[in-house]
Amino acid sequence: MFCSQRYRKVIHNPSPQRQKSSPSICQISAPPLGCWFKMAEDSKGKKIWDRGAWRDAAFFLRYLKPHARVFIPAMVALALTSCLTIAFVQLLSRIVGEGLAGAKGPEWQQQLTETSLWLIAIIAAQSTVAFFRIMLFAKAAERALCTLRREAFSHIIRLPMATLGRHRVGELGSRLANDVDAMRETLVMTIPQLIRHSVILLGCLIFLLSISVKLALVMMGTIPVALLLIALFGSRIRSLVRRTQDQLAHSQVIVEEALQSMVSVKAFANENLESRRYDQHINAFLTQALRAAPMRAAFISFIIFSFSLALIAVAWYALQMLQAGEIATTALTLFGGVSALMASSFAQFPELMTQLQRTLGATDRVRELLAEATEELGNSEGIRLRGELRMEAIGFSYPGRPEVKVLREFNLEAAAGQRIALVGPSGSGKSTAIALAYRFYPPCSGRILYDGEPAETYDLAALRRNLALVPQEVLLFGGSIRDNIAYGRPGATDAEIETAAAQANAHAFIEALPEGYDTLVGERGTQLSGGQRQRIAIARAILADPAILILDEATSSLDAESERLVQDALDRLMAGRTSIIIAHRLSTVRRCDQILVLSGGTVIERGRHEELLAREGSLYGTLARLQLE
Repeated sequence: MFCSQRYRKVIHNPSPQRQKSSPSICQISAPPLGCWFKMAEDSKGKKIWDRGAWRDAAFFLRYLKPHARVFIPAMVALALTSCLTIAFVQLLSRIVGEGLAGAKGPEWQQQLTETSLWLIAIIAAQSTVAFFRIMLFAKAAERALCTLRREAFSHIIRLPMATLGRHRVGELGSRLANDVDAMRETLVMTIPQLIRHSVILLGCLIFLLSISVKLALVMMGTIPVALLLIALFGSRIRSLVRRTQDQLAHSQVIVEEALQSMVSVKAFANENLESRRYDQHINAFLTQALRAAPMRAAFISFIIFSFSLALIAVAWYALQMLQAGEIATTALTLFGGVSALMASSFAQFPELMTQLQRTLGATDRVRELLAEATEELGNSEGIRLRGELRMEAIGFSYPGRPEVKVLREFNLEAAAGQRIALVGPSGSGKSTAIALAYRFYPPCSGRILYDGEPAETYDLAALRRNLALVPQEVLLFGGSIRDNIAYGRPGATDAEIETAAAQANAHAFIEALPEGYDTLVGERGTQLSGGQRQRIAIARAILADPAILILDEATSSLDAESERLVQDALDRLMAGRTSIIIAHRLSTVRRCDQILVLSGGTVIERGRHEELLAREGSLYGTLARLQLE
């Protein structure tokens, strides 16, 4: 194992500060208090109660806090509408109770008229305040979630390559789309409704205690057992919903991969295969969703049954008190009206809690993603390398395959302005050496130096700004040609972009297009030919003006005319720069200052083209003869 322990220490171990604040990310069992607490393990493996949903609430509040000027008035409006609802029911119940108790006469008629007018005023006020409440909550929630989406995307693209390698593209896309969208519905609708009904319940309870302490206590006695069972149901539902979200993310992966590789799908007539793959994953999602459905149904049925039973018990006891003269008819009617409001609020909790459990499952995934350690990019300006590169005794294994040694005692030395070629069979470690040069991964052993200084002494962004890559398969972004060239140096002027395109032999074909530099290249550049995409990539590299240029099979997939144009552009680009060239076609490396022949992750031969050809029994000579035959 070359580097598994070292790499995990560098990339995966949380900081001491994070270890303090979070005992573990391992959920063990269903909590007795539902979503608000969950069982976890501390660093010694001891089971502890971890305040799960309190962390979820803090997670939401972190994004809502910058919008306090909108969110706090929304909360005030929410409390006000809840109080108005209680006042409405209280007034209505009181007037109905007095009517049932036999109130008559002109005074009663005047009181009825005044109460009706008050009820209308309360409804009008409640509707007006509700409008502002809903609007303000939506504004605060949408702004908060936009911030979350931006932060999540920014975090994802700053993750180390090793971490990104553990996630598939569709999975990460699902986190940004499906999981955050689940949070949106909860922030806009579910949480405000939970708070509203909680305020109503508390207000009703206080009011009931003021009517009859004895009857209120009887009613309250039916609640704790139901709440405990609700909590246990909620924990189970959260677990099921989380697994459902995972299955949905897996199905999204198939969609992303199929759409990104549509040319291959159609070229191999594998539409049916992709449909079957998607069916398999969507059926797994459906199975998981259907598995959660009985639990949700049982949850709601239990709520209906338990609270209906409690209502019967309270009604029976209230009538006993009425018969014994312990409560008046008017007070009992008022108690019944407020209790009905309380029961209707309770009836909303099952669906709201189910929605909340779904969101908390999505929140877990997003929070785990945001907890992944990112690369420290540092400052990208102010450093210009001469172009000297030295890799000494490099050993490396990928974190996901620590037992496979990709590079062993790999050595490379390039002086400023030299051209160094890496050749060898597939799997010999050429592309891995380039990945290490970019510091996509830390080497497991050995060291990398730029201009005589260890690579770690440079800010990551500044170092990478001094390198430019022209790959074999150029995948352009879906904007215009101008945008794609300017990607090499954001902020470049139109004149600089056109000069770079001219040097890359791209200006002529770009000008010939109907919209010129504003032509949209299509998704991944599919509207352009391979040679055109390659020349745009070269123009991008020219604009970046790197100290070290890396060419990864840059001409291997082109026709003769396109190769001539691209090679001419590459010669201009390589002039005066250190160039590292990966090539299978040995005709492209004849003029290199040094050729390194790799096999099994190590350099077995090095020298110039003529020297290696003249060396008897050399691998380079064998490869050259195979290509010439």
